[in-house]
Amino acid sequence: MNIIINNPYRQLGVYSNSPIKERVSNHNRLKAFLKVGKQVDFPLDLTAYLPPINRTSETIAQAEANLTLPKEQLRYAQFWFMKVTPLDDIAFNHLLAGNMAEAIRIWEKKGNASSLQNRLVCALINKEYSNVISYAESLYSQYLQQFEAIVLGDESKTSSETLAFDFIDTLCDELSANVIRPIVRNESWLNHINEKSVKPLVERIQSAIEIAKASKGKGSTARYDAGIKLANETRALLQQLRTFLPTTDLQYQMIADKLGLEILQCGIDYFNGSEEADAAHKAMPLQRYAMEIVVGKMAKDRCKENVDILQNIIKNLPPIEVFAEDRAIKEELSNFCQLPEKISHAVTLLNNTKRHLQSIKSKLGANNTYYLKMSTLVVSNALHNIIEEVNAVQQDQTIEIGGQRVPVSFLLDRDEKIRQIKNVLQAAWEATLIMDTFDMESEFKTNRYLPNRSTLKDLCVQMGISTRTTSVRKAPQPSTTTTSTKTTQSPTYRNTSTTSTVPSSSDDTNWGCIVAIIIAVIIGLLSSC
Repeated sequence: MNIIINNPYRQLGVYSNSPIKERVSNHNRLKAFLKVGKQVDFPLDLTAYLPPINRTSETIAQAEANLTLPKEQLRYAQFWFMKVTPLDDIAFNHLLAGNMAEAIRIWEKKGNASSLQNRLVCALINKEYSNVISYAESLYSQYLQQFEAIVLGDESKTSSETLAFDFIDTLCDELSANVIRPIVRNESWLNHINEKSVKPLVERIQSAIEIAKASKGKGSTARYDAGIKLANETRALLQQLRTFLPTTDLQYQMIADKLGLEILQCGIDYFNGSEEADAAHKAMPLQRYAMEIVVGKMAKDRCKENVDILQNIIKNLPPIEVFAEDRAIKEELSNFCQLPEKISHAVTLLNNTKRHLQSIKSKLGANNTYYLKMSTLVVSNALHNIIEEVNAVQQDQTIEIGGQRVPVSFLLDRDEKIRQIKNVLQAAWEATLIMDTFDMESEFKTNRYLPNRSTLKDLCVQMGISTRTTSVRKAPQPSTTTTSTKTTQSPTYRNTSTTSTVPSSSDDTNWGCIVAIIIAVIIGLLSSC
């Protein structure tokens, strides 16, 4: 302990009750030797137990100044030796010879102020803090007046509690309240430690909160960093505060709620202002920690509400390890939705997203729910364009001939119309071959994709289009370029159901609708030939 190592009485080589003339004599001797660059050693340097003293003119002058007032004399005497009785003389002979254990054994034979004080200092040197507290309780409850009279040489007017609290305060400053508090049994001392310890802890937490608040308006990253710093810097402080105050204490509740709500707000501000893909995941630890430390019902309710909201957001986010692929696919889908509903754009979408989907598959596995959902989403959007263009190629104004409505374009250029239909069907089938390589959710594949694929294949065969599956043509580059806005949020995709021009009781995307339309057109064409 510094107050022992650099105790003014030790600096001057005297006991706490040594006569003033001895103290002055030692002081003058030290000054004289220091002037010629020499050091002076005293028996009470006790270098067998304590570090050596490096005396200077300044340190000895300061030591003398520290012992000017009676209050300071008492303070430093609480942490130094005194020699009063013949028993003390015998004990100090052993102590100065390097046998502290024998000195303590001798002091234990007599219960008085000097014996207890000297044993207390030995216990401090040996870091036996339980003994320190035990000796101090006896000393200040039974021998206070005697102790003060030994040091000051007159009747003392200091109360036992005041001097005892001074002793406890110094111990807490030197060793920390965390070391001293668990070994104190005296209730008034314990209350004093709690009161003295609580105030600086609360002030430090409050200061950290104000620093975090100053980051408001400086951007989402600044708020996130402030929240993390606030949580880290106050975690130990709050734990210490709980050792002094119960969580039901109003003072504890007020500072804990204030701290938790500021950490919560840092997380909210970061998430609301951030464009990072993993913002929700990064904000969640702040939100959860805030909910963990607040005490009051209103604060807990607010934290829980925000944690629940963020949890729902996270539930709909992709796994964190595939954020990059997720963003790339969604950008492709967003761009795709700005383009005309053409098969060529569907093929481009399929080719541009396939590598990202394969990366997700390799990280999460072929049966992963998120992977299958994203792969199905891509196929569903591509399927939409295929259906739309096939429908569009056969839509035309019609006139009634022989009780049947015949497209005007067939009457004008039947060969060209058939060529157009065959080209679209050819492109649709090639796009379907690409979609075959994509994994899909079972329900979508069974109920929508495979029936449409089967019907399209039959139609291609009827029109004389090859349906061999040995090769897939690379995606043609669309001739139309459309500028799209990059989005970091989930884009709004096309409705992947298609409205047919022929009424149907089945799903709007059912290829049966398309077949009915095309076959009707072909029959009209053949009947007019």
